Amino acid sequence: MNAIFEFCREKSSLILRLSLGVILLWIGALKFADPTPVVGLLKASFPFLATNGVVYALGTVEVAAALLLFANRGVRFVGTLLVGLFAGTLTIFVIAPAVSYGAAGFPYLSLAGEFLLKDLVLVAASVALVGMETARMAQTSNPMMPMGRREMTSRETMLSAR
Repeated sequence: MNAIFEFCREKSSLILRLSLGVILLWIGALKFADPTPVVGLLKASFPFLATNGVVYALGTVEVAAALLLFANRGVRFVGTLLVGLFAGTLTIFVIAPAVSYGAAGFPYLSLAGEFLLKDLVLVAASVALVGMETARMAQTSNPMMPMGRREMTSRETMLSAR
């Protein structure tokens, strides 16, 4: 069992980064195949953004982010961008509740609401990816620092200098 735990510890960041890349590549590419569903969703929530051009721009950002994740470049920045993108999608629950909950209303979800709710996990995955990459970079720059060590407060720093 410990071998499984160790594998998960060692590979979790890679698996998370690549799986987010696959998801982004797929949903980004689909925006070029047919922007109509996303334009319809935008019409119901952010009508000023409901154009093919905006959908193509979103698709371009998503595909570019996927490629950066695959290349392991700018992961913290891509992860932060993804938090914004996925959180933006979740605002539809507040802005256009009829889209998210349908005729039955809260707490029932429409098919679109089910589709949108998955972005809650994608936000969490993006936050975790940023955290993992930040920890990895800190460990790389200071290999003597144990993983997960917290930074000392300025008061603790002053006290330890005495």
